[in-house]
Amino acid sequence: MKETANMDKLEAAEDAFGDERLRWLIGKGDVLIQKGELTHERLQELMEQTVREEIDRSHIMREIKDGPATITEIAKATKMEKDYILENLLALMKWNMVEIVGDESREYIYARKEI
Repeated sequence: MKETANMDKLEAAEDAFGDERLRWLIGKGDVLIQKGELTHERLQELMEQTVREEIDRSHIMREIKDGPATITEIAKATKMEKDYILENLLALMKWNMVEIVGDESREYIYARKEI
């Protein structure tokens, strides 16, 4: 069980490093520093934040890969705070990756959006 959870986290991290936001930040970071629009420290902070967010979002997407789930179910599986999951689900909905497919016990049920 613990081994499966660790494997899920590693796979989520692998997914995150392919994310467009992170690739853009890495690619443009030096240019932004040279233009004086970013410091090295701020670029590092932004990269760490982006990596963390993308790993967590990938982890959330993996939890609903096999079927829809509520925030409570996702929180139990990922060990993330419910408010944080909601924040990330809203971002994923904005990017048309997740949708609400129903409700259960006064909670929305989220699923990967079929494209």
